[in-house]
Amino acid sequence: MSGTITFPNYPASNRVPGVFADLDPSKANTATVNLRALLVCQRLKTGTVPAGQAVIVPSVSAARTMFGAGSQAAIAVKHYRNIDTFGELWVLPLDDDAQAIAAKGSIGITGTPGSSGSIIFEIDGELVTVSYSPSDAPADILARIPAAMAGVADIPVSACAVAAGVLPLTALNAGECGNDILLAVSDASSDYAADGLTITLTQFSGGTINPFAALPAALANLGTSAFDFVGCPYLDASSLPVLKEFWNDTVGRWSWGQELFGHVFSARRGTLGQNAAFGAKVNNEHLTVMPMFDSPHSPLRWLAEITAGVAVKCRIDPGLPITQVALTVSPPSVVNCLSLSEQNTLLYDGLSIFSVADDGTVAILRLITTYQKNAAGFEDDSYLDAETMNQLAYVIRDLRSFQAPYLVKKLVSDSTAIPAGSSAINAPVVKQALISRYRQLEDGGYVQNSTNFAANIVVKNIGSGRLQEALPIDVANQVRNIAMLVQFRKS
Repeated sequence: MSGTITFPNYPASNRVPGVFADLDPSKANTATVNLRALLVCQRLKTGTVPAGQAVIVPSVSAARTMFGAGSQAAIAVKHYRNIDTFGELWVLPLDDDAQAIAAKGSIGITGTPGSSGSIIFEIDGELVTVSYSPSDAPADILARIPAAMAGVADIPVSACAVAAGVLPLTALNAGECGNDILLAVSDASSDYAADGLTITLTQFSGGTINPFAALPAALANLGTSAFDFVGCPYLDASSLPVLKEFWNDTVGRWSWGQELFGHVFSARRGTLGQNAAFGAKVNNEHLTVMPMFDSPHSPLRWLAEITAGVAVKCRIDPGLPITQVALTVSPPSVVNCLSLSEQNTLLYDGLSIFSVADDGTVAILRLITTYQKNAAGFEDDSYLDAETMNQLAYVIRDLRSFQAPYLVKKLVSDSTAIPAGSSAINAPVVKQALISRYRQLEDGGYVQNSTNFAANIVVKNIGSGRLQEALPIDVANQVRNIAMLVQFRKS
């Protein structure tokens, strides 16, 4: 190798005889970014960790201690770990808002049982079994429910004393999210009606005020820690602007000043029309929302598993389509398993879709962002797919890391000859290096059209030690659908 060899530490002024080795690790660095997941949700006062500070969660059992059994945070961790059993998981716990009201529901029973049997209640998808006999009054059966609930982990409600044939229930965490807890009676216990019992379920309602007031400060406490996959249940009118500002491209986590990236995943109840109306009002390239209609499991559980499914896929390859990822949540009712036309409607309203197999398994079908219009108000599909955001974060991080060694070099004019081993660079050298790096990214399947990149890249030395680069990055596409024209014959 000809030219000057630049040593990072060994001084050229040394006159002491000997053989000296100076270490340069720049050619050996193969480290990659650790892609963390973060769940933002409420804790209970019984939890052992304070609110407002993100903490790493070692296990589901630890989450129950850290955030309180039955809390939003503990339940979200459990469902996240149903899908991503190994990846690094953090939780940003929040306290209930001081003005928040907890949602309430109830279970009522009337009649006299003609024989013995059992009733299997579903509370937020968790099964609670209660027995009865001919000697029982409705109040006796209702009184057994709290003890049965205590034997089932991760039920997000508490029971009060039975009064007038009704067992009142209250969400453990106050706020709007409690309204999404569903009550049902399992089909497996349908014999209770034949035995003379009538059950009346009053669904949860009345929960108000999510902890949006504490959200900005809690998010700010994340500091410079990067979290690529963020699950958050707060889609109310007060919380949505907070999420949009924190991850925006101007001063947020996607801005040039932070470059921390990350994407928020959420889920919501509602009819097709209600979800479509919601989607029409949201426009955020860093937010993905999955409507889940009347699934027995809450949106909190859905978003936790969706976030985990994305994390698992992206750690393998950020360009892989996030589809056919099986979840463990229960599907909605048959009437809410959407037709092809209805699914397409949601996708044009900025909302994501799922599939349901014959055995009831729910799987992610397609994840898109809620971004639909540009700043001028025109339709814009630039940020349509959630995968695009993952790919851009990966490529930007790669090119930043690739060029980091240049920050300890001298910058000379484009016409200056640079011998091999020199500690100087110029714009043409950087340009060729970027073209070479882009081709390596193309070989890895992260980007495409390297010829176009090489023809259109611009690297300029604008003086005072500053380089400006225009990089025509073309991320790889995902296979979405295959249309076959079947031109059959009859001979």
